[in-house]
Amino acid sequence: MFFLFIQPSFAVEIWNSASGINKLQTSQYKNDFYQLANFYQPQINPLYCAVATATTMINAFNYPNIDNQINHQSINPNGDIIPFNLYSQDDFLNKQTDQIKEKDVIEYKKAINNQYDPGIGLQDFAKILQKVHKLKAKVYHQQASDDSALQIFRQHLQQHLADQTTFVVANFDGSLIGNKTKGHLSLLAAYNQDSDDVLVLDVALHKNLWYWVNANDLLKAMNSKDGDNYRGYILVSKK
Repeated sequence: MFFLFIQPSFAVEIWNSASGINKLQTSQYKNDFYQLANFYQPQINPLYCAVATATTMINAFNYPNIDNQINHQSINPNGDIIPFNLYSQDDFLNKQTDQIKEKDVIEYKKAINNQYDPGIGLQDFAKILQKVHKLKAKVYHQQASDDSALQIFRQHLQQHLADQTTFVVANFDGSLIGNKTKGHLSLLAAYNQDSDDVLVLDVALHKNLWYWVNANDLLKAMNSKDGDNYRGYILVSKK
């Protein structure tokens, strides 16, 4: 007897397909796409989804008023400094962020009580944004995925993907929407109200291109556990 295994279907669509482009063109909630696209950075290693997401955001928030990053500047043969006025993933983790979660723990180099906890979870990510970068970060742990929770999520998408002051970061289990990532962080950039799809600027470019995903599917992927806590999303704005 033979059994046919049918791969589950997910509402994920590459952003620059013909249909994906049309979704962006017809979206009423896409201001964040235009604010973020110029500053997008794919993560530079498999554990840096939060770092790449944060770097993309803080560059978008602060450009063009970003101080020269001394560690990345160059000096020409005449001794003139060639400044580098952008934040980089290379030095995002530092002594300040170590006070929230140590770099060696994030990078899988150190265990706490014999337990490894690589990467940066939702709560620690919010703390880094608040305490180190002086941003507002309101966390929504997605403890439900019913119609009421979906309506609240849609309202936040419509409000904040259309404004010029707030970015939306999703923390979700990528495997639940058919992606190659598992626990993951990325920015949301647009919402198409007709198809009920959300555009994810996935920083895991080594695994996924940017894509559209159904809002309800994304909600369910956020309604998953990371240790003892539910994943969810963060609304981030300047103070």
